[in-house]
Amino acid sequence: MPIFDMHIHLKNRSPCSHLSIVDLKEGLSEKYDGICITDHHIVNATKTVSHIGVKVFFGVEITTDLGDILAYGIESVPVTRRAEEVINFIHKNGGVAVCAHPFSPHHSCFQDAVQDYNFDAIEINGSLANKYNVPARKIAEILDLPTIGGSDAHSKDQLNKMGTKFSIKIKKMADMVRAIKEKKCKATKIY
Repeated sequence: MPIFDMHIHLKNRSPCSHLSIVDLKEGLSEKYDGICITDHHIVNATKTVSHIGVKVFFGVEITTDLGDILAYGIESVPVTRRAEEVINFIHKNGGVAVCAHPFSPHHSCFQDAVQDYNFDAIEINGSLANKYNVPARKIAEILDLPTIGGSDAHSKDQLNKMGTKFSIKIKKMADMVRAIKEKKCKATKIY
């Protein structure tokens, strides 16, 4: 079963990141079959990361009025920052909307409002202590949503914390989107 890190930010693409392509190539665990670059408000930022030895896909992290949303399977980013409109845009364009780090004390997050929106999955975030991921797992269970895992890496030392294990082969972004919609994925620890 393939494992992907679903939440990575690259230097010069996300203003908060110090993670270079060289750092990514040198630091990524062999446990991963692939990664998803999710820079802030940028889709398909660069194709140069395709030579790191694993499959590379592009999603995007979108900051909304209520919290951050990870989107996979879309070609452009909505202009609006209203959460409901962003989720509708993602779905209308064939993608999936994932509630990023829903109970984080450090990020823009939905908290309990996550249950009021039409998310396709809940993120278990590798940059957070377990006590912030426990309520994320609980809300995913309550809402009957799958979990995805990502390191939320902004530097080399933040890699290899969390991943997403898929129960189907992932050859292209459409496979990833389908797996999330069909609940054929689950967050898993890497270390």
